[in-house]
Amino acid sequence: MFSMHQIGINYAHSSDFSIDRPEGSGDYLLIVFKTPAVLLLGEEEIPVPADSAVIFKKGGKQYYRALIDTYCNHYLHFDTDTPETEMEGIRTGCLLFPRDMPEAEQLLRMINKESLSHGENSAVYVSLLIRLLLLKISETTEAHENSVVGLHENELLELRAEFHNNPALYSDIPQMARHLGLSVSHFQQLYKEQFGVSCYSDLLAARMKRARYYLSETTLSVGEIAALCGYENVTCFLHRFKAKCGVTPGEYRKRAQEKS
Repeated sequence: MFSMHQIGINYAHSSDFSIDRPEGSGDYLLIVFKTPAVLLLGEEEIPVPADSAVIFKKGGKQYYRALIDTYCNHYLHFDTDTPETEMEGIRTGCLLFPRDMPEAEQLLRMINKESLSHGENSAVYVSLLIRLLLLKISETTEAHENSVVGLHENELLELRAEFHNNPALYSDIPQMARHLGLSVSHFQQLYKEQFGVSCYSDLLAARMKRARYYLSETTLSVGEIAALCGYENVTCFLHRFKAKCGVTPGEYRKRAQEKS
């Protein structure tokens, strides 16, 4: 019989989030990544996309961390008194791409709801739901790995992490496309498919986030900040910042200083 220890749905963390348990958590652990992340499989750290999952074995090392500026996942700590039978057909210790993520997430919500009901048969229902969830998660598809996006998935994840860490690294979208050996239109299509946002919007968000940090935390000039955020033209930076943030860089800095 399966027993649930802890459950979390859409748990969000900052960019410095990481879990490192050399001996595991003392039970089995299901993680469903809702944002790109880094996962340790064997001795190798690999970037993993949103809507992938892993089921950590009991007693095995658990290591995963944020890849970009935000991190979000679902998790389920669970155990079973008869692993040789109840864990049959369930894939542990490998990266999974569930065929039907919405259905898996619905099962997670049902487990959470049933565990709080304290009904006469709640423990039995939770056990059955956990078994069904793990089987659904284990129904992984190779279509993701064989898709065009899948062929460039790791490259796209690494590129996104690079410009979020250093918005001045790439001057424009064509440079990013050339970096991956893709046409601009093909690159933009793949990027939108993988991350659900256009590369231009994502790059702009990364630049504005970094600009807000420099304005509120440093004494760098607006020209220096513009260059650090990837803008050779200060006027262009001023226009983009005002359009995105609603105030000029000078006004933003003044307000930040007044708050502190």
